[in-house]
Amino acid sequence: PASSASRPAACLSPAAIYARLRLCAQLRVRAALAAARAAGEPRRRRPHGGGRAGRDADDAGAEDVDAKGGGWAMAAKKWYVVDAEGLRLGRMSSEIAKLLLGKHKPEFTPGADVGDCVVVINAEKCIVTGNKAKDKLYRRHSGRPGGMKTESYEELQRRIPERIVEKAIKGMLPHNSHGRELFRHLKVYKGSEHPHQAQAPEALQFGGLTSTPDSQVLDLTDPDALFCVEP
Repeated sequence: PASSASRPAACLSPAAIYARLRLCAQLRVRAALAAARAAGEPRRRRPHGGGRAGRDADDAGAEDVDAKGGGWAMAAKKWYVVDAEGLRLGRMSSEIAKLLLGKHKPEFTPGADVGDCVVVINAEKCIVTGNKAKDKLYRRHSGRPGGMKTESYEELQRRIPERIVEKAIKGMLPHNSHGRELFRHLKVYKGSEHPHQAQAPEALQFGGLTSTPDSQVLDLTDPDALFCVEP
């Protein structure tokens, strides 16, 4: 039988074609090295994986990747701080989700990290309208049989108010790896203090219904009252 070298390319197996392409690539690299050596260029020694030379090369490569990729993207982001005191939960969350996605920018591209970073303070002072404070439920499961835990908005606000804002905003982001990456740019804190003064965040205020107090508060203390809605 004829050898693989004498067979036409159409009769070769995929493994033989790959081996031939690899051999051609190696020959091109050797020819380039020989031409550089003939021109008098110093030979570059590739550092080994271990030792100080390898670590220095890895560090230099990491800095180069960071400068070209994620580091540059984070450096281009603006930081905003939002005071959640008196703001409606849903409307505030939708505005913050737009900032994280970058929909306020003309260069917005779905799937691209072009949004900004947002810091939310006074998470415990966020409000909901109507009777949602008692009716809205939050569920979590431990993963074991019978491990379902349910608590109302009021109970969770007393325990972990940051989780309410985080869950509301996370539900408005894409439910994939891109949304999980955007969620990392959200910082929620209880109280008026936050550890991001070094980023010099710009104070952001929302108008309209986002900051309008509830004008129709139900008074359920006396069901027989003539006016159950206060102006």
